[in-house]
Amino acid sequence: MKTLAKKPSPSRRGKTDQSLKHERGQTDEFLTEKSKMITAEAEDSIRLGRIKADKTRQKSRDEADLDKEENRSNDKPKQAQIEEDKILDQERARSDSAQIAEREKEDRVRANERFRRRLVVEASLVAERNETDTSLVNERAEIDSHSEKNSGLLSKEIISHDLTKTALVSRDQFLAVVSHDLKSPLSNISMSAELMRHTLNENHQNKDLLFTYLTIIERNAASMDRLITDLLDVEKMGNGKLELKIEPTDLCALLQECKVLFAPTVASKSIAMKLEPCQSPLLGQVDHDRVLQVLSNLIGNAIKFVPNGGVISLSVKERTDEFEISVRDNGPGIPEKSLTKIFDRFSQLHKGDRRSLGLGLFISKWIVEAHKGRIWVTSEIGKGSNFTFTLPKRGVA
Repeated sequence: MKTLAKKPSPSRRGKTDQSLKHERGQTDEFLTEKSKMITAEAEDSIRLGRIKADKTRQKSRDEADLDKEENRSNDKPKQAQIEEDKILDQERARSDSAQIAEREKEDRVRANERFRRRLVVEASLVAERNETDTSLVNERAEIDSHSEKNSGLLSKEIISHDLTKTALVSRDQFLAVVSHDLKSPLSNISMSAELMRHTLNENHQNKDLLFTYLTIIERNAASMDRLITDLLDVEKMGNGKLELKIEPTDLCALLQECKVLFAPTVASKSIAMKLEPCQSPLLGQVDHDRVLQVLSNLIGNAIKFVPNGGVISLSVKERTDEFEISVRDNGPGIPEKSLTKIFDRFSQLHKGDRRSLGLGLFISKWIVEAHKGRIWVTSEIGKGSNFTFTLPKRGVA
């Protein structure tokens, strides 16, 4: 005799809804606190920058006043000197008023931007949750109507509900990660631009200082571009639209290309990058740009954590049916408890571990596996890490 599924009791569904409500409440609280913290950090950074600029401005004025007193002619009529001082004070007052007005305008613009971003995030979450609730209601209605005909539908509802909760948490984590990772470089760009404006307004322009600010802006803009590119890649991966362009590629030459690409960064940190000897050419049937992306992610992570004087080693070895490529460093290493999760999406290790591994390694794993290869890491605290991945000789069918 066929076993019939029982209709879920109201109390069970009530508990499920309460659990979902509690989960959403925790997520909202997390996003609110995270937003407050990021906003506070940005405002502190801007405030410190303004204080520094004001001190520099006041120091310049004090030096100008001192020079004026030393060069003031005793033969000059006192009334003329008073008039000159009065004109100078009026000019400085106008300058101060203009600066105050400019800062107030900037503060209003930033506050408006924060408000609009919050509205967009809240609207997105509300729409997402309404759609989830509608889907959940529809699924329950369908299960109830077929509960006496198919005993498996009840299990399907429970599984679907769990997936829905997981999707909600992932969505909220996604918003939190993107908000945090974009806010930091954006704040640095804003502060550097402001400091450049004050420097350009001064009579004596410091070119070295301006180049420093420009370098900060370029570096942070590149960081934002990389994050946006990673997010687009993840979206393409999720929709099955990220395709490989397979072509014959010399893997030895590819490692040499990486060494040249990262040479300026390596030199600026006083670390060494070694390319272990390989018998070129080692031709693999791979997507050149995507494998270069994997290597760039691995080398970029190594550069972040290797101390000055450290060494990064690149190597490629030919095996029976595959090529094995390694990026090895002698940095601080990765805790054993973290080794199993660093390739997960949005995986960011705690303070004291290797950080900023949110999307790069996840994308790298997808690219390697799309080539029918494998990727893994071995590490020892205090002795460094070794990231290794394989690419089959036969290419992707």
